[in-house]
Amino acid sequence: MPDTPLVICFGEGLIALVPTTAGPLENCRSFHRSLAGAEWNVAIALASAGTRAAVVSRVGDDGFGRFLRAELEAHGVDASAVVTDPDAPTGLYVKELEARPDGSIDGLMHYYRRGSAAAALSPESLRTPEAAHLLADAALVHTTGITPALSATARAAQDELFSSPGSSSDPLPGPFRVSFDLNWRPALWRGREEEARTLLSDYMARADIVQCSAADAEDLLGTGDPDRLRAMFPAPRHLVVTRADGAVAFDGDERAEAPAVDAPVVETIGAGDAFAAGFLAGVLAELSLAGCLARAHRLATRALTTTRDHVDGALSVR
Repeated sequence: MPDTPLVICFGEGLIALVPTTAGPLENCRSFHRSLAGAEWNVAIALASAGTRAAVVSRVGDDGFGRFLRAELEAHGVDASAVVTDPDAPTGLYVKELEARPDGSIDGLMHYYRRGSAAAALSPESLRTPEAAHLLADAALVHTTGITPALSATARAAQDELFSSPGSSSDPLPGPFRVSFDLNWRPALWRGREEEARTLLSDYMARADIVQCSAADAEDLLGTGDPDRLRAMFPAPRHLVVTRADGAVAFDGDERAEAPAVDAPVVETIGAGDAFAAGFLAGVLAELSLAGCLARAHRLATRALTTTRDHVDGALSVR
């Protein structure tokens, strides 16, 4: 791993409290604690795939924050640029599980993140000595559509990642490519849907690698059709659209399609982040477009077999 390119994941880390049994929260007596947050899930999955990964973020000066940092390090992710906020708490969510007749489980998330340490992400978060050191070595920075919804300062930080070189009097170290996963979360943008459509479309147009689910694109952009989306966003070198039956990916004018891998499903939450990590690992390893999709699907299947949001870093996927 020391010789592989470095990917920085920029965004919010959360504590997930997952009930030990399915059912309404009022009936659940015990919960498992685990790490969550889209970008953090991607970082762990990247590390499990043999790619160097680091996180730039903020956590509270509390037990949950210390747990999140320790989890990153235990999974081989560089946590040196995770800042501890002395005042704001670490955000969390509680997952409510509902058993389906086919044996799988639906998860509903209840978030408790307002005023969290990660909501205070800002352009300065990218300019700490630790973050600057990582950015100078990064081949790729990965972020999502969740981050700019957290606060105005978090949005300003993400804007910095998409800024053209030389456009600022205090430019970020680089150069690095930018990966953007739409990760549309309507609840975070309630009452600001048009603002979100404009902003997130702009990020998609300016990123080097774009990933989205067909459902998210349909909801926000009016279409989940991969070819129509490619016509809307021709600039990113890579565009990946995931569907229930597989995925379609573009590399410039090249197009590849791959069916979903047949695998047992416990819960789908987190599978999209694992898929995103697998595709990025494939791109950095200079695999073919079909090879990138194959690696993405293999990694995603590992997230389907657990109610945790992230893969088990003890296993590697090559």
